[in-house]
Formats: sequence, structure tokens, C-alpha cells
Amino acid sequence: MKIKRKLQIAVDVLMIGIMLLLMSYSIAGKLIHEILGISLFVLFVLHHILSVNFTKALFKGKPTAEKTLKVVIDILLTVDVLALMVSALFISNHVFTFLGLHHFAAIGRTLHLLASYWGFALMSLHLGFHLDLVLHKAMKEKRKKTAAIAIMIVLSAAGLVCFIYEGIYKYMLLMNQFVFFDTTGGLPLFLLKYMLMAAMFATIGYGMIRLVKRRTK
Repeated sequence: MKIKRKLQIAVDVLMIGIMLLLMSYSIAGKLIHEILGISLFVLFVLHHILSVNFTKALFKGKPTAEKTLKVVIDILLTVDVLALMVSALFISNHVFTFLGLHHFAAIGRTLHLLASYWGFALMSLHLGFHLDLVLHKAMKEKRKKTAAIAIMIVLSAAGLVCFIYEGIYKYMLLMNQFVFFDTTGGLPLFLLKYMLMAAMFATIGYGMIRLVKRRTK
């Protein structure tokens, strides 16, 4: 495996890990949350630099449903990350307080809330697009295909239960603007629930890519 590809995988894994930790705002603490947020933004920029050839390929040749889907999700994710960073400047309690933008805190909190949960969903969908490459060989063998599908169904079902129980859809639709963090089981249980929700969105992303590929064929 080429060094560049190894670096891409390392960056993606770090982004996923940081994304999950960022969702545990009340557990990790405000200062750590801000530092992790900056780290995620830096990794996001690095991710796009390393994937520049892949991005260029999306705009070359004949437009396809697969390319269109990937471009749309990438654009939405980029806008979302920028919204996260801008809103973070307004509500910062540590790193960016010197900017004096606390007068926009109310707008910043609402925007940050929306961008946080939609960003979580979009990043997980984007991860699901890569599953198509990871599971490509496995899906050609009957036993492995059955096992892979079964695992995805179980993880997605568990993720859906967590998604509904935690009321994530309420934050995404601004039905509830005050986030409640269930810290009963501590950080490990919290991360497990969000990993299951990420798996659910990743499975949806994988299904979307498989569907558009079939329609194209």
C-alpha cells in the first residue's frame, strides 16, 4: 500500500474518532471540545488535499448518478464544516474569546447545533460510500455477502433505536434546541451509541451508492 494511501486512511480514522468525541460535548468538556473541533477542521482540509485527484475525477468525463451523489454530499459536508467553524467562533469560551464575537452567541448556538448533527450524519454517509470499496470482494462470495448484510442490518437497527431514543432527529429539525446528554453509562456507552448511529448512516450511504450503480448499469 502506498504511503499516501496509508496517510489517507490514518486521517479518515482520526476524523471519525474525533467526530465521535466531539459529540460527547458535556463529557469531554468545553476546552477539549474546542481543541478537538480545530483538529477536525485541520484534518478535514488535509483530507481534501490528499484526495484532490479523486475530487478532480468526479468532475471529469460523463456525469453519472454516482458522481452526482458524491459531489452533492461532498459539497453539503464542506458547507456544514465551514458552518461549524464559523459558529464556533461565536460561542467559543476559550480559544477564540479574543475575537469578541459573543454578541452573536444566540445565532451561533443554533447554527452550531444544526451543523453538528447534520455534519455527523453527512460524515457517516460519506463513510458509507467507502464501504463499497471495502466490501466489493466480500459481496461476490455468497457466505461473506450474507454475513456482511446481516451485520449491517443488526448495526443499523441498533443505531436506529439509539437515534430515536436520543432524539437526534429533534436536533436536526430544530424541534428541540436544548441538547440533553445521557451520561449515565459514562463516555464508553455514549461513544457506543454514536458508533451505532454512525453505522446506521454509513449503511444508508452504502445502500445509496449501490442503488445508483445498479440504475446506471
